[in-house]
Amino acid sequence: MRLVGALKAVPEGVKIRVEVKAGSRNVGVEGYNAWRQTVIIRVTERTQFGKANIQLIRYLAQLFERQAKGVVLVSGHTSTRKVVLLSSVLFEEVESIIAKEIADGVAR
Repeated sequence: MRLVGALKAVPEGVKIRVEVKAGSRNVGVEGYNAWRQTVIIRVTERTQFGKANIQLIRYLAQLFERQAKGVVLVSGHTSTRKVVLLSSVLFEEVESIIAKEIADGVAR
């Protein structure tokens, strides 16, 4: 699966355009929105006090086997659409892991 527009290789790593669905029953990658060119990620936390952002960062760190400090929220702190930077990771690895999560089904 090609995640056109959602992923961008940068010197620091890979930027991911995400669309967060806060307050969901499960945490995980739901799919890819081709129109908005974003990866849809569900989190169980609500948006109050940045809890959804914190859970998003922790989830991505776990998914890509990185420390939380290697996952940085670049933009969209108060929006459902965000840009996240994964440090020291290859584009192909990110694309492969996200595609596998989408193929495995609905968020856990």
